[in-house]
Amino acid sequence: MIRLGSILLVLALLTATIAACTGPAAKQASKQAGATESRIARCESRSCFMGLLEYGGQILLDKQHPDGSFEEIYQVRRKKGSNVRSFTHGILSIATLGIWNLVGSPIEGFISSADFIVFRVIYDPHGQPTKIEIQGG
Repeated sequence: MIRLGSILLVLALLTATIAACTGPAAKQASKQAGATESRIARCESRSCFMGLLEYGGQILLDKQHPDGSFEEIYQVRRKKGSNVRSFTHGILSIATLGIWNLVGSPIEGFISSADFIVFRVIYDPHGQPTKIEIQGG
């Protein structure tokens, strides 16, 4: 007859194994900072666009027009991440008792390589955006 203590011990070991095996590949797959086209389109001020530069971006062009308006072309890192991919890494990690993390982390690093969105913003003479053109990456 199996005792309650044995069942609890097995459950505790299983829980510890699962916790230990869901490692860096799963976390890396779900959390990759960056910008999306919809977030760019929602920006209504220059400070919002400048805030997107914290995702590994830069201003590629800053051009003043004779009428006082100006334009800037930005390049920002595209947001990536997938809960499905993260879940798959977790399952593989559990199934292989953590060995998958040795393979999964480099694979996820390769998949997560830099992908950028380039967009152009035209501002009026008062610095308010009048036109946003998302050109992709």
